[in-house]
Amino acid sequence: MLLWLLFAMLTAVALAVLLAPLTRAPRAGERAAVGTLAVYRHQLEEIDAERERGWVSEAEALAARAEVSRRLLASADAEESATKPAAALPRPRAPIAAAVAALVPLLTLALYLIHGSPGLPSFPMAGRLGLPPEQANIAELIAKVERQLREHPEDGQGWDVIAPIYFRLGRFREAADAYAKATRLQGESVRRLAGFAESEVLAADGIVSEKARAAFERILQLEPSRPEPRFWLALAKEQDGKLAEALADYRALLAQAPAGAPWREAVDGRVAELSRRLAAPGTSEPPPPGPGPSAAQVMEAEKLPAQERARMIGQMVDGLAERLKRDGSDLAGWLRLVNAYAVLNRKDDARAALAQARQHFPTDAKALGELAALAKSLGLDS
Repeated sequence: MLLWLLFAMLTAVALAVLLAPLTRAPRAGERAAVGTLAVYRHQLEEIDAERERGWVSEAEALAARAEVSRRLLASADAEESATKPAAALPRPRAPIAAAVAALVPLLTLALYLIHGSPGLPSFPMAGRLGLPPEQANIAELIAKVERQLREHPEDGQGWDVIAPIYFRLGRFREAADAYAKATRLQGESVRRLAGFAESEVLAADGIVSEKARAAFERILQLEPSRPEPRFWLALAKEQDGKLAEALADYRALLAQAPAGAPWREAVDGRVAELSRRLAAPGTSEPPPPGPGPSAAQVMEAEKLPAQERARMIGQMVDGLAERLKRDGSDLAGWLRLVNAYAVLNRKDDARAALAQARQHFPTDAKALGELAALAKSLGLDS
């Protein structure tokens, strides 16, 4: 009702502005008469001034005044004859204004009733959140589930629903937490464990943490034939520097792989890489000079072919450590390496990397401050 009153007020204001000229009588004749009288009065004043200066005689001035007076009287007669018919005519402007003021709102209302939807009910956000999932967009679905979980944090089904959505959106830490809560409340399943473990790996920039490692091991207990957890566990050993054990796991995985398995090329690539590094550790090719893929890059890697994806994930902590041995001037690389060792629970390696980093920046107060802050946050100074 308030909205309709507002529309009515706006319509009234607009009509008042548009119809204002129709309510005023014309004054053109009056302005013309005043202008003519001023001209003739000015001519009479000029005649008197010329007579006083002696430029014209008294007789000439009298004749000129008579001529100007005659013209003034003739002009007054013409104005009177022109205004009398106009005054006699009716002035229809006020009725026209009233008709327009009445018809415009009526016509507008009629058009809306014909072409509009006056019976359509309101549709606020609260109502849209009540739609079935297939009719709601992803943002509304997330808002609905999150609101439900804030009110009922022990709703295991809600956590189970939102966890894969977080994962697809790249919100890996939130996905891992949601999978963990769903597992606690709904019970273990291979799907939930796999979702949790993969979210943990991607949240840690591709590093297989202890929590992810435990989840992969549990998946193998439930389904020993699944190849995915075996690959990730082998990668975890590779990240720990246990290259021989990782190579043996990769080869065992290949021995049991079907001929047409899409992931065979990825494992073949890791076998070739580790075999080369173990055969000639002193002359092996240096790893790529980057600090390793970020979470966003790892997510993008999921879209790559299996071999490319495995090659990208395989260059993690060891590659970074080798690069920093050759060039220790990269402060960001040292910070990343120390953090990676801490995530892997390799505290001794983390402290050793921290000491090496400090040796490379003995007089750089800013770098030493960042290293000290990281060490404190990771509990490495205790």
